[in-house]
Amino acid sequence: MEDTEKKENFSEKDLPKDIQNEIKEEIISEIENKKSETGQEIFIEDLPYWTRIAILEEGKTFEILLDMHNGQDDFSAGNIYKGKIVDVLPSMQAVFINIGSEKNAYLFVPSRNKIEKYKSGDEIIVQIKKESIDSKGAKVSDNPTIPGKYVVLTMEKKIGISKKIASNFEKARIRKILAKLENEIKSEDIGIVARTEAQDTPEDLIREDFERLLKIYQEIKEKIKNYPAPTLLWSDSDIIRKAIRDYSSLRLKRVVSNSEEKLKKAQEYIKEFLPGVHENVKFELSDSPFIFQKYGIEEDFQNALKDEIEIEGGIKLVFNETEAFTAIDINTASFTGTENLDITAYQANLISAKEIVRQLRLRKIGGIIIVDFIDIKGQKLKRKLFSEIKRIIEKDKERTKIFGITRLGLVEISRKKSGYSLKKILMSKCPTCKNGYVSSDILKIHETILKISKYQGKIVKVSPENFKILDDIVKKLKLDVRLQIKYGLGKWEVAI
Repeated sequence: MEDTEKKENFSEKDLPKDIQNEIKEEIISEIENKKSETGQEIFIEDLPYWTRIAILEEGKTFEILLDMHNGQDDFSAGNIYKGKIVDVLPSMQAVFINIGSEKNAYLFVPSRNKIEKYKSGDEIIVQIKKESIDSKGAKVSDNPTIPGKYVVLTMEKKIGISKKIASNFEKARIRKILAKLENEIKSEDIGIVARTEAQDTPEDLIREDFERLLKIYQEIKEKIKNYPAPTLLWSDSDIIRKAIRDYSSLRLKRVVSNSEEKLKKAQEYIKEFLPGVHENVKFELSDSPFIFQKYGIEEDFQNALKDEIEIEGGIKLVFNETEAFTAIDINTASFTGTENLDITAYQANLISAKEIVRQLRLRKIGGIIIVDFIDIKGQKLKRKLFSEIKRIIEKDKERTKIFGITRLGLVEISRKKSGYSLKKILMSKCPTCKNGYVSSDILKIHETILKISKYQGKIVKVSPENFKILDDIVKKLKLDVRLQIKYGLGKWEVAI
């Protein structure tokens, strides 16, 4: 809206009575939730074709991590390589680099003047920012970073603090700690950036984290000297390590897995990154291989791949991911609210905003996001809505910025991209219509295995085309099911 940026004095007393009551109910609800809060939970499901990790806060899924077991060399986002430049295209501001993968990695150079420093045949240290997908090679950066729980080591001289740390007192405290650490690496061409997690974290834990990263950096330096290009210098592909390092908090209460090996790994990483928390965490080994299904997470995972989902109150959210941006439309559908249209729109928008932020995290959507909120005529309610959306967005771990509400009720959001969205990883463009998306084979395998698992103690018939791969998975999971070939069935059909 045009006057979003104006600073006008208004309080909750200026709002309609219905909204004032709603705010009071929200505060009471938050107090009640704190009394019965379950804290943070991590669920690790290890299946023959993938490993999935879900991070739950107060019983709600907010993050899903995925590692597919495709039998290929692991060129994951975060990995650091010593590569060799094979081509430089000044007109495209592009440098192509051999890092040992099937397709050359791609480095975009933002300044045409700087592209002259890249020469074919030169060796270069790069880090994967976006993994290879379809016909595209991996997108890389020539400014690698090594992330820890509380700080990040950069391969250039710099000192920084996360912009999400707002307190000036806390910034000053962290700056003093970083200054001490910087003093210890004066002879090295590296820097330190404090992550948001560093806020209110004791100095000794920040130092431990820094020393871990410094050890990794020294190992990378040795490999750079002793190994020819292309070579992997450091791998960040351990999904459990990433989950504990990047998403776990002091509120972690429970870790559940269907794999004893993965559960032990999680214990080790929690000891490493959250030394004071380990003793209070409950570790559970599940008797079911399908723990996402057992604990109600499978529905969240499947919904994160849908274009349209129904949320609280019968409201529908429609997601349209394009190359340029993601558009999100809100449809009140069966939502009734109150007799006052503005208040009904406000309530529907607020419910939607909370779920949209959660969906952005689950779907791993980044870049430009346009949300078509339901139009509100009253300026006070518009400002209140904008304020609430800002508050909700601040909880997102990724760097996210909201730019305002236009006259048409559109909200512009930018969110840091961290790899491809879940949909682009697990689905591909429909080969027939070229517009819609179809499930990948790995997603179809998973859906078929879930169907088969429902028929314990029975003979299940499958198509000859997929019999071997499905039979291998059934045996590895030790399901009490016997598969038989049946001709005439569709590729992913099952029959009893």
